[in-house]
Amino acid sequence: MLLGSTANHNNNFTGAEPLVIQLILQKRYAEAYQLLINQPASTTALYNLALCLHWSGNYQEAVSKLEIIQLAPQASNKNQLNSNSDYKEIKTKQNQTHDYLHGISEGYLKSFPVLVYDSIVRLKTDCWLQLGNYAKVIAIATPIAHKGYKNITDALQIAEASDDKRI
Repeated sequence: MLLGSTANHNNNFTGAEPLVIQLILQKRYAEAYQLLINQPASTTALYNLALCLHWSGNYQEAVSKLEIIQLAPQASNKNQLNSNSDYKEIKTKQNQTHDYLHGISEGYLKSFPVLVYDSIVRLKTDCWLQLGNYAKVIAIATPIAHKGYKNITDALQIAEASDDKRI
C-alpha cells in the first residue's frame, strides 16, 4: 500500500492535530497549512491556519481566519494558583514571550479558553500592526492591555505614537 493512500487520509483531522502542532513548532508552516486548508472550520484549525498565514506575511487573510472564530471573551478563572507567588512569577515571565505564536489543540482550548481568547487578540493585534491599521490595534489591544503581554504593550506604544490613527 502506498504511503498516504488510506481512504480516511483527509477525513481524519483529529489524529492529525498533534502533527499540526509539531509542524508549527518546527516552523514547517507549508506542511501544517497543507493539513489545515481543507479541514472544517473549528477554533483550533482556524487559529493554526492563521498562524501559517501570519508567518507567510499574509496578515489580511490571517485576520479574516481569526474573525471567523466565535470565541467570546472569558472571565478569568480565579483559582488558588493565582495567589501563588511562583505561579505569578512564571506567568509574568511567560507574558513577555511570543507563546501565542504556537499552535493550539482542542485540549488546550478546553483547558484554557481565556488564554486562547487572549492569543487570538494578540495575533490579530500583530496582524493589524503589520497592516498599519493603528486604530484597529488600539481598539483590539486596549481591553487586554492590563494583562501585561509584551506584544500588546509594544503594539499599543507604536499605535499611540503614530501620527495617523484614522485608518
